[in-house]
Amino acid sequence: MSTAKKLRRLHAAQRQLETNARIVEHDKRHLRSVYGEECQMTGRRRHASCLALRASINDRVSKLEQHFIDPDGVPGHEWYKHALIGPGPWTDASFQAFPGLAAALDTGDKGIVRQREKSIADIIYEAAWFLREV
Repeated sequence: MSTAKKLRRLHAAQRQLETNARIVEHDKRHLRSVYGEECQMTGRRRHASCLALRASINDRVSKLEQHFIDPDGVPGHEWYKHALIGPGPWTDASFQAFPGLAAALDTGDKGIVRQREKSIADIIYEAAWFLREV
């Protein structure tokens, strides 16, 4: 069985993030269809509702990236904290998706791979739930 098939926790977290991102997209479409592009309307309550929804969407989108920070950093590059993309294993000029997981896979140690997958999946789940909470 390939490693990709074994990364179930990471795939589940990714699906949850995609689902919650769709909710934000739905909110954005709702904002445009009900309130228009610039929240230009006559009723004070409708205008306030529009501004609140727009602020919520902007807050979720602008702060999402902060949730992809791994406090432990990328193994071998501990100073680099982004869990989804980071320096490649051979040079600092190349980039690697899921650098912590890639470094764990390079070790061949299944325990380290499981630990890194759980850590990254937890980070993605946290980001996914943030999209729903704000």
